Amino acid sequence: MAAVELMKETKRELVDRAQAVAGLSLGEYAAVCAAGVLEFEDCLKLVNLRAEAMQKATDLLPQAMCSVAGLDRSTLEKLCKEARAADASVAEPVCQIANCLFPAGFTCAGTKTTVDRLCQLATAARALQARVIQAGGAFHTPLMAPAQEELSRALDEALPKMRPPRCSIYFNLTGKRVPAGSQPSEIVELMKKQLTNEVLWEQTVKQMVMDQVKDFFEVGPLKQLKSMIKRIDQDAFKRTENITV
Repeated sequence: MAAVELMKETKRELVDRAQAVAGLSLGEYAAVCAAGVLEFEDCLKLVNLRAEAMQKATDLLPQAMCSVAGLDRSTLEKLCKEARAADASVAEPVCQIANCLFPAGFTCAGTKTTVDRLCQLATAARALQARVIQAGGAFHTPLMAPAQEELSRALDEALPKMRPPRCSIYFNLTGKRVPAGSQPSEIVELMKKQLTNEVLWEQTVKQMVMDQVKDFFEVGPLKQLKSMIKRIDQDAFKRTENITV
């Protein structure tokens, strides 16, 4: 969000001409802010509350997230199912795709022992990569339901301060756009469901390209999104610029 604010000061013409915004996971809040739905300070309050709620949900039981590359979706879903069936150490094992990032590139999340088992199964299935990452929590799975409840209340409280977006916003939940001028209540419902559902980032980028989005600007300290876009659409990658802060 800080990079968006910097862009408003240094590249105002680009901000004013933007026809669409999107963000991955937490980045969705920056996208909502950039679209003028909420003021920076109000959005920051939601971001802080979201982080605290997610941490509390993570502390309820051991959880993990892993990165898996080199397997197609159907194979990975089958391995997630096998991992759940094989884990007798927890009463209700959870293991599912959490982020669809680029072709054959995913993160999965769930109960820790189940995710550990998935990494073993994915390695045996000749995945190019299958490793637990430092995220810690089972984000974008049903294990975040307690956090979703808390965040939903905060989003409802913030709704009266929200304005219709000045440009289209592409949401993680659907990978599709909510047009400029849409009712904020529609945006709130999509944001409420984000924490417990898969992030469809690959689908989002593909849909933006189909909708004739030409130039992409990644705003933030790193270049992770540009790296993902390279794997999704080469032409879009060539038209992607990083705005660092």
